[in-house]
Amino acid sequence: MRKTDPGSAHAKIISLLCLFVLGSIVVAGLWPFHAPRNAVSWLTDENGLRFSGHGSAVSAGTFRTNRPSYDTGCSLEILLKPGRITGDSSILAFDSSPDPRLPFLLRQYGTSIALTRYWVDEQGNVVRPWYNVDHVLEVGRPVFVTVTSNQNNIALYVNGVLARTFSDPGIVSRELTGRLVLANSTVDDSWTGSIMGLTIYTRELTPAQVRKHFQEWTPDQGPPPNERESLIALYLFNERSGNIVHNRVDPATDLTVPAKYFVLHPALFRSTWSQYSYPRSVWKHWSVWEDLGVNIGGFVPVGFVFLAYFSSVRRIERPALVVVLLGFFLSFAVEGLQHFLPTRDSGMTDLLTNTTGTALGVLLYRSASGRGLWTKALEFVVSSPEAKLQGTVESVQRTSDEKSRVRRAPDREDPIPGSSVAVCMDCSTKHVKRQSD
Repeated sequence: MRKTDPGSAHAKIISLLCLFVLGSIVVAGLWPFHAPRNAVSWLTDENGLRFSGHGSAVSAGTFRTNRPSYDTGCSLEILLKPGRITGDSSILAFDSSPDPRLPFLLRQYGTSIALTRYWVDEQGNVVRPWYNVDHVLEVGRPVFVTVTSNQNNIALYVNGVLARTFSDPGIVSRELTGRLVLANSTVDDSWTGSIMGLTIYTRELTPAQVRKHFQEWTPDQGPPPNERESLIALYLFNERSGNIVHNRVDPATDLTVPAKYFVLHPALFRSTWSQYSYPRSVWKHWSVWEDLGVNIGGFVPVGFVFLAYFSSVRRIERPALVVVLLGFFLSFAVEGLQHFLPTRDSGMTDLLTNTTGTALGVLLYRSASGRGLWTKALEFVVSSPEAKLQGTVESVQRTSDEKSRVRRAPDREDPIPGSSVAVCMDCSTKHVKRQSD
């Protein structure tokens, strides 16, 4: 493409487009530029906390265990009400794993509920076992979920009824230690819904006890008083005000609700493996593909308009390579700044997809069809105002010429002796006027 005069209309349009694309990327990547209000409120008609969008609660202290770290036998009960059944998010998390960004998690996937954990197998490999029950969640319907574990299996119950068992090594005591987070993971993965009760035991509940707890759970007492052996956490959510949810067993692990939204361990260039280390079923969710598409498509204009700029306005050597590197470093800067924003997730996946989008924009500009459409669009934008202005000037000129011809008297003899010709300015016609003696 030939070089464009930096002062021409084409050059100005290309420069403005570069600034617009750059500003759009910054706004899209860093909005809202601050930590928003923690979207947590008390339910008005029953006990519980409502989590709306970016909201979470965290234990003031850490959970500890006096048992051997690999001792098995534990149970967890939670009474919740989902606010939506689309997408996926974390209901509960313990930052007990060596990698705090890969915590013990209870998650929602659409209408399914799932448990995932950080586990090292006999060969020393880190694995993320997945235990799920499908089609159990409905918007606005309370559900009582129980997780029990012994040495050789894990069981999930829904409303007191056994839903599924898994023949895997049981949950060990150390997995339910560390800071407890509700309605979020240790990274930004906020959940929408309400939580009305939570208990944690250091023993396995029997099927009969699970059923009894579901049937006899009361808002102000939780499980029956005679069933509280080995109980380490009991949250009834009956305070109805304030920013503290009391643990009736150990005040050191009361839940707090900060004024601003937060994440316990903000990610910094989170690895692609850790972000998508889930079963194959996660790829069936539209939100995953939507996120990848947005990150690729959002940077296509970067590659396109900046290659146009460095190819025609400020010509440089190897403009395609420079533009791809520009897209990489722009994404790198945005992802680095996202570390300080709790509503954003800094990850390597975004860096890779953004750079891919920039490269696609470069290829699009270098293609014959892409460049042809670009040239036509520029010519249309530049020529339209000029054509309108030229048309206006020509119209004014024609009007002026017509008036001049009308006002100018004809240069010829009088048609009738003793008369003169006058031009009537009202009707623009000629009249013969006889001169009087």
